Amino acid sequence: MARVAYFLRGGGESWAVIRLTGRDREEIVIDGLTKEVAIERCYALLEELPRGVAATGELSLAEEIAPRRRSRQLTLKF
Repeated sequence: MARVAYFLRGGGESWAVIRLTGRDREEIVIDGLTKEVAIERCYALLEELPRGVAATGELSLAEEIAPRRRSRQLTLKF
């Protein structure tokens, strides 16, 4: 599954929603928006993204999570 992120870029009256894929690949999804409309569109695109690997069932939690280590508490003796 490819990693995807969305963010806003712009200033004043002209804003764009940008899709970031991979390490440095950017694609303009839509531009020429007001800030409020760009924020709403960005939220809508983020809501469409899958909720992570665990939501798709691809991650076996029982095998992938490291066991918890017990913490030791120090005592002070007088």
